[in-house]
Amino acid sequence: MAPIVDRVLTELNLDDDFEIIGDIPSIVKAGIMDPPALMINDKIKLVGKVPTFDEVKKAIEEEM
Repeated sequence: MAPIVDRVLTELNLDDDFEIIGDIPSIVKAGIMDPPALMINDKIKLVGKVPTFDEVKKAIEEEM
């Protein structure tokens, strides 16, 4: 998912950082029960599959 997020940030001309969390305790603590997931501003936006470019773009735009 990281390459997709990176492409979306580039297309939207955003210079934001993102973090990949891979350890199970942190994932569960965030409330994610079906990884992978995309969280933006502490909100779970997409969960359970690797999203498409358009899905990531929409999720990011909703939080702008």
